[in-house]
Amino acid sequence: MRILLAVALGLLPVALSVFVLWRRKLANDIPRWRLIFVIASTAALAWLCQFAELGLWELTGLSLVAEPGKESEALLAMFLFAAPLEEGAKVLGIWPFYRARRLYDVRHAIVFSALSGVGFAAGKLSVLVFIGDGSGLSLLRALACVAPHVVCAVMWGATLGVRATTGWFALAWLLATLLRGGFDHIVFGRGPGVMILGLPLLLSMLGLCYAFARRAAAREQSLVPSIGTRARALGGGSGIWSEPPSVREMWRQLQPKQEPLMVHWIGLGTLVTAGLGMCALALALYVGHALGVDFAAADEADVRSNGPLFFLATAVGAAFPVAGYLVARASGTHSVLEPALGAALAVLGGVLFLSVTTPIAAVFALALAPIAFVLASGGAWFGIAR
Repeated sequence: MRILLAVALGLLPVALSVFVLWRRKLANDIPRWRLIFVIASTAALAWLCQFAELGLWELTGLSLVAEPGKESEALLAMFLFAAPLEEGAKVLGIWPFYRARRLYDVRHAIVFSALSGVGFAAGKLSVLVFIGDGSGLSLLRALACVAPHVVCAVMWGATLGVRATTGWFALAWLLATLLRGGFDHIVFGRGPGVMILGLPLLLSMLGLCYAFARRAAAREQSLVPSIGTRARALGGGSGIWSEPPSVREMWRQLQPKQEPLMVHWIGLGTLVTAGLGMCALALALYVGHALGVDFAAADEADVRSNGPLFFLATAVGAAFPVAGYLVARASGTHSVLEPALGAALAVLGGVLFLSVTTPIAAVFALALAPIAFVLASGGAWFGIAR
């Protein structure tokens, strides 16, 4: 029965990817055998990676599960071995086609890398179900790993189609490895009570994936404009990078508008963000107690802890756009750089403080940092002088 369940769930992401490719007509000009080869090879590599990790843990006594007093060992095992091994295996699945110059443009690169992530996710999902204890929690963790594998593969895969020589692939691969390693540490290495904290990391992966894909497509179109036209024609008129707003325009808002950087407003922004964050936390604790939420009973091993954690994280997160807006309005700046840097320094200060008092809380603060930065930048965008 478990074997049938593993096979059925393993085929689920493959079926979804085939459906998306068929509806969007993104792979009409790619030989089917190449797509099948990528999915099959990366699925097999996922099985090999999983058993290689189990063998190493058995040999060295390490574990991906953070036990009391051994949290640093779990982090090292994840970021120095498991995450790089798995992301490297996905690269290996499409490398023959990259070397053979079969990734003609960004669309081809995204299709191949996405299927590499799908194949690996399908293989890992099936092996986790096969060797798991059959509980609902283990099944939930196995299903949670599917989306990050696909998104991270697209993140670095988008840089391969343009054959860039500026090191963007190395940067994208490193970011994908770090973010997915952090996600897997929260989902597999910690208790079910904090699994909700993997959501901000997944959102960060999606944002970076979109940013890298947009940049690669823009660079490709600037070098060979006809490629972008051909890609949209092959995609049935539904180009995946022509509809949403450009990330480049959003990035320009982070640049000083030919004005000196107002350092004093960065410092004030740090204080404002930290102050509003503490006020929001205090208000959330007060409202939670008034509603009967027992924050003291929060336990990493209790899945019911996700509710209070989500409530507190939402309250603190709401302070960042408000702080960004206030700093931007008060400073009269024409860019979001000062409020964004102020928010980044506030988060960094919180991480440094927690690393001394509560190290594991610092890990979770880092998971929330990208979302906090984006929220502060978004709030500042509404408050900048135009």
